Amino acid sequence: MTSDIDQNKLIVAIDWINKLANGMNPIDGRVLPDSDIVNNVHVSRCLFYVSSLLEGVGKKSSQRKLHELKFQLTPEIASKVFIAERTGIAMFVKEINKVIPENMQPLAASKVTQWLVSVGYLVEQQSSDGRKYKAPTELGTSIGLTSAWRDGSQGQYLAISYDANAQHFILENLFKL
Repeated sequence: MTSDIDQNKLIVAIDWINKLANGMNPIDGRVLPDSDIVNNVHVSRCLFYVSSLLEGVGKKSSQRKLHELKFQLTPEIASKVFIAERTGIAMFVKEINKVIPENMQPLAASKVTQWLVSVGYLVEQQSSDGRKYKAPTELGTSIGLTSAWRDGSQGQYLAISYDANAQHFILENLFKL
């Protein structure tokens, strides 16, 4: 829906709605009388709300244009990724996203973990309280995945660490995502 939005029309629409919400005629800038319906507090609040929604649509549309290239890791880009001795998937993906071109869609950590599950390096499990989590398999351990239970704000969770070998393995296989 947002891909074919006319940004100029959207800017004008937001401006006019804001003027109406502030009790002004958007055409000539005159202050509207207190008795005008747009000066009703409920109508005014509604107009401000619609304006904020339109601003969000505009941002999403412009962000989508900024990321015109799908994520694709070339050997040149991969060679620039910082490899830590041991890290979590979110930090590793952040390092990957630091070196991709600005107009490329960033990689999501969830894409990597989903792929690792699909090829057997991680497995989805369920705790006794019904929460789902991922854990390394024997295959995952063989490439350098380790795990440890930690306490977090929402209870215990299984933290998975990726050593340098695991990070290299992921970089070498990202084209398969």
